[in-house]
Amino acid sequence: MNLSRRRLLTGSFAGLSMLGMSALTGCSTSADPTSGKGAGDAKKLVLWIWPEGFDKQTLAAVSKAHSSYSVRQDIIGGDFKQKLTTTFTAGSGLPDITGVKGEDIAFFRDHAKYFVDLNTLGAKDLKPTFLDWKWDQASTTDGKQLGIPSDIGPTALFYRADIFEQAKLPADPDKLAAQITSWDAYIELGTKLRAAKDKTYLVRNSAGLFDTIWPQSGKGFIDEKKTFIGDQDHVRKAWDTTVKAFKAGIIAGIQSDTSDSTAAVNEGRLPADFGASWHLADLMVDAPETKGKWRVCAHPGPAINQGGSFLSIPAGASDPKASFEAIRELLSVESQVREYVHNGNFPVSPKAYDDPKVSGPVEFLGGQHAAKVFGKAAESVRPIYEDSHSDAVSAPFRAQLEQVESSHKNPETAWNDAVSEAKRIAKQLHLTVK
Repeated sequence: MNLSRRRLLTGSFAGLSMLGMSALTGCSTSADPTSGKGAGDAKKLVLWIWPEGFDKQTLAAVSKAHSSYSVRQDIIGGDFKQKLTTTFTAGSGLPDITGVKGEDIAFFRDHAKYFVDLNTLGAKDLKPTFLDWKWDQASTTDGKQLGIPSDIGPTALFYRADIFEQAKLPADPDKLAAQITSWDAYIELGTKLRAAKDKTYLVRNSAGLFDTIWPQSGKGFIDEKKTFIGDQDHVRKAWDTTVKAFKAGIIAGIQSDTSDSTAAVNEGRLPADFGASWHLADLMVDAPETKGKWRVCAHPGPAINQGGSFLSIPAGASDPKASFEAIRELLSVESQVREYVHNGNFPVSPKAYDDPKVSGPVEFLGGQHAAKVFGKAAESVRPIYEDSHSDAVSAPFRAQLEQVESSHKNPETAWNDAVSEAKRIAKQLHLTVK
């Protein structure tokens, strides 16, 4: 049986073995919960979601709260954004509720007409339950709310406690976090690790470090006025810090999701990595023999967010009020806790963090209560404006850093080339370039 990375989280976060019963549960293409006598007469609300979706008990909670309707979950494989966009364009065949992935919400904010403004249905009453920065990702500049957050991906530092102990570096999460509050301190730690253990690195690659640092500023590459700002100080500072780390020799220069990367993690040559809560599943898949040796702590600077999705109501849905009430149940605090156990989705409501099912020990992390770290991280994430063209104009910076890393291109020349190419792309996209 093939176990997905996310499904592996089921056993780990719940304090179960890697092959616990939850992790072996298959994912059906739909879930149609019953709510007892008379359920067959209930109106079915169709929910579109990607593979794994919601637990059947979460879907059943809707029927229990509202006996007049139930939710049928339709699993949509392949390119979810493309499927949704094509259906919107066609104007027919839309579901009553749809998931929207976090990486796609900026695109759909530019097409707000596709969705019901949830503020017209009472979304503002729900807002206090959710983290503001995640809620705002689905808010348009003119005040419409296109989706309700379902989960988040706050980041932290995963590290091998055993290797840190061998190198005589802090291995306790609290002590390590206290020592690496700045990136300069992290670079210094990396040089000490290299001195103690040759060919052992704290950073996988330059692009990954760069993409961890610049979002900490609370600014991206495009602002709310559709102006390119990738040449400003907040991006330059992230660039300079990344180059400093490279020159210090703490970057391995290994591409992510490759056999070399997996080998480096298994062999202890890459005993640290930045990642969201779901990154635990990557480690479990790539290096199962390292179980119990990993820990997690805050990385330098505020946490950033990687991932996390939304539930929305397509414009033209047959009964928006019923769809909204279903979303209210699907994303309640109780449901968020259930989904954390079901598939590792980290809750977007702080009220869920103290629940024993969330706050319990994680076996792969040596019994550490990891949710405490990620919960604190979630509350430190800085709001950042995300534009649908951000990836396009930021890509040249990653490409140039890779050239610095692989062929030792002059960093200043690389910076100028990155800015020049990013501005060229920005002009093609009709963004304002100063």
